[in-house]
Amino acid sequence: MKNAIRLLAAFSLCLSLLQIAYAQGVGTSGDIHGTVTDPSNAVVPNATVTVDDLQTGLQRTAQTDAAGQFRVTGLAPATYQVTVKRPGFATTVFKGVVVGIGQTVTTDFQLKVSQVAEQVQVSSEPPVVQTERASQANSVPEKYITDLPID
Repeated sequence: MKNAIRLLAAFSLCLSLLQIAYAQGVGTSGDIHGTVTDPSNAVVPNATVTVDDLQTGLQRTAQTDAAGQFRVTGLAPATYQVTVKRPGFATTVFKGVVVGIGQTVTTDFQLKVSQVAEQVQVSSEPPVVQTERASQANSVPEKYITDLPID
């Protein structure tokens, strides 16, 4: 009977240790990863991916690699907004991306080619300067004119 109790205690201890090891492996955070492509499904390298937790103000940034993939790790469980930017493409935003403990969320983006939204036109009036002849003008008060000697 004592052997059965010892065996049961040893089994319970092993089971508890396995649960602890599993809990440590899961961790307390999650990840977001995905692939960024263009309208022709070609990958988009060097795109900036920003992950924002709008409640806490936490912001994490990553760049896509040569295969157009990104990964943001160590995110606390929350609801995030994910933004992707790349020159030549329209900015794309996904709201409401929910990350749980030990969860890896896949979020793929297909960027659209951006259109020119603004045109800046700079114009100026020509300067008021006569370049044909050089001259100088001065103002003389009336007192000096009346004091001039006239023959």
